[in-house]
Amino acid sequence: MVFTPQLQQAIKLLVLDNIGLSGYAQALAEENPFIEVLQPQATRAMPRVTGPGAEVRVYDPISLIADAAAETFHAQVFKQVDEVLVAPADRAIGYALASHLEPSGWLLAPLDAIARNLGVPEDGVARVLATLHTVEPRGLFARGLKECLRLQIDEDALDRAQMCTLIEHLELVQKGAFAELRRKIGCAKDELSQLLRRLRDLDPKPGLRLSHGNFSPIREPDLRAFKGAGGNWVVELNNSTLPTISVDETLARRVRKLVANDPDREFVRDALGTARWFTRAIAQRNETSIKVAAEIVRYQKAFLEHGMPHMRPLKLKTIAEAVGLHESTISRVTSSMMMQVPHGCFPLKIFFSAAIDSNNCDEGASAHVVRARIRTLVQQEPRRCPLSDDTITRRLHDEGFHIARRTVAKYRKLDRIPSSSQRCRSYYLVAAL
Repeated sequence: MVFTPQLQQAIKLLVLDNIGLSGYAQALAEENPFIEVLQPQATRAMPRVTGPGAEVRVYDPISLIADAAAETFHAQVFKQVDEVLVAPADRAIGYALASHLEPSGWLLAPLDAIARNLGVPEDGVARVLATLHTVEPRGLFARGLKECLRLQIDEDALDRAQMCTLIEHLELVQKGAFAELRRKIGCAKDELSQLLRRLRDLDPKPGLRLSHGNFSPIREPDLRAFKGAGGNWVVELNNSTLPTISVDETLARRVRKLVANDPDREFVRDALGTARWFTRAIAQRNETSIKVAAEIVRYQKAFLEHGMPHMRPLKLKTIAEAVGLHESTISRVTSSMMMQVPHGCFPLKIFFSAAIDSNNCDEGASAHVVRARIRTLVQQEPRRCPLSDDTITRRLHDEGFHIARRTVAKYRKLDRIPSSSQRCRSYYLVAAL
């Protein structure tokens, strides 16, 4: 197979989600005068900086302020930015910082990247950030857990020095190393218990107190699955994030009448051909996405109607054979797309999982079902004797799941569940408080 430019472009379209497709189409429209792109009219989540050196894109604080009537997370934060910052330049910096807040209220975007994007000194951004640390609830705009907790300790509190020392050694709290904590803080056992109770009252995610479930998602889903009027499941594209792409045939006719020399005619012919092919490729991409998502919904109907315990194991090959496409095509379509279902918004790839041998089903149990069962067992375990991986494995065997201990350990780590010894220390700490 020869990978022509058009084939490479078609493959790229399959990998893009709706918002990525909007940007890609807009870039092509800037180079091709015959491509018209009508962007979807939807409010999008603010772009974020995800790590050191990441690009900070242009933000639009006006779109966030417009949500003030709904008292959303960003509306409340922007209101406080206006209250504590008077100078227009400082407010501009404050808007930029607020637009990168996580739902937790933390600011994980690097200050140097924000300063670079705004064209201001980094110390100016740091100065504005220090002012924003005074907004409510305390702990907003923190750049990590320790800073978040420290911001909630009053400057004139008598035990501020002791609390700051305790917060600085959170790893000892996690380990339950109380004797070492007492030595570092210089306090008695009763005093440490009081400090630990104060620590427990602090809020590690103060931003959640403002969101009330209204925090805008990182991005809207690309597809929606729902039950239609007749009780059948329906899958549709989310048009609120999907651009409308067309060919300006009127402009093409006018231009062809005006061009006289061969190079210009060739340019018009190639550009018009590319524009027409692009619209067909977009239509094919959308049709393929719906076809794949619809087959996933048909296969996982029990999960959609009854929840996680009914998730079926599923391979890419199964969907590929059902829709008559290559397995690599299914992989590309499911790599970045999100689908809204009654249980929430999920990446398409979440519907695929390996099969675990089970006495209850010939096709086996989905790995997602087993992971959910492990989480349930840990949630229900006795606090005085947390379940070890061996015990969890035996429990699963008794329930008909044939799974190895190392697989249980792998799933536990994937779900960020501490080991039984770590959970035991955590339970002991909670009891001590």
